[in-house]
Amino acid sequence: MKQPWRGRALGTLLVVTTVVASASAGLGLSAALSWPKDWQFAQCDVGQGDAVVVRSGDRIALIDTGPDPQLLASCLSRLGIVRIDLLVLTHFDHDHVGGAEAVIGRAETVLVGPTGSASDIELLRSFEVADAEVLPVSTGDRGELGELQWRVLWPGERLAGIDPGNDASVVVEFLPRPDCERQCLSSVFLGDLGESAQSRLLGEHRLPEVDVVKVSHHGSADQFPPLYVALNATVGLVGVGAENGYGHPTTDALSMLDDAGIMAVRSDTDGLVLVSPASEPGAVRVWSERHVSGQG
Repeated sequence: MKQPWRGRALGTLLVVTTVVASASAGLGLSAALSWPKDWQFAQCDVGQGDAVVVRSGDRIALIDTGPDPQLLASCLSRLGIVRIDLLVLTHFDHDHVGGAEAVIGRAETVLVGPTGSASDIELLRSFEVADAEVLPVSTGDRGELGELQWRVLWPGERLAGIDPGNDASVVVEFLPRPDCERQCLSSVFLGDLGESAQSRLLGEHRLPEVDVVKVSHHGSADQFPPLYVALNATVGLVGVGAENGYGHPTTDALSMLDDAGIMAVRSDTDGLVLVSPASEPGAVRVWSERHVSGQG
């Protein structure tokens, strides 16, 4: 079912990015002129790290902040985002929270998992001093963002305060509310969960099929392929820096996504990426600011 769509979507991606490249170089026009106005996800290009915006109507969520405040601030400025209704800090590695300075004083609610150091607690205190509500979360916690409903799938309460690393990453899903009046896209954000934790996540939950998955750990090889098959996503967002020293995304991870029928969209090669509903029911459109040779 997906393969014909994936061919069409990738063709759209290449056509759009080629137009943007020529317009920017020849006419000095802003790439934003070609943006889909109804975008619902934006993967910021923040180097080796994650920073993804979820938009539903006038409500904004940000999942992680990447490693660099200036890069994050630049991306949010381009997107016209001033206030963040929901900030999710999946865990406290620098490539996920290093850019937090850019959004202190701009976030209303901050969802966090287990802390592991004094610096983690100090960061959260900075948000509280700036009038944000900081909420430690665990499996089952839920809320709403515009026409979406979010739910925490991981970690369980048994992990709180024990293991603040990758496998304690906050995993959150965004699904359309029953009264969604537009084509609301669904998503799951996997933080940096490794293979074992991904396997447990799949075993403990009846996971929904979604439109978008944030690929775990920047496309490392530490993945559980059946999880991605179960999610049956159309687009896989990979937050990764160019020529990073980790080899991310790995060939194994990219092959896994391809086998699952998921189109990998990478910040190192695609730059800023926007995902929006397509005209066909159940399909999505991907916009990228860069033309990537060798794709398609």
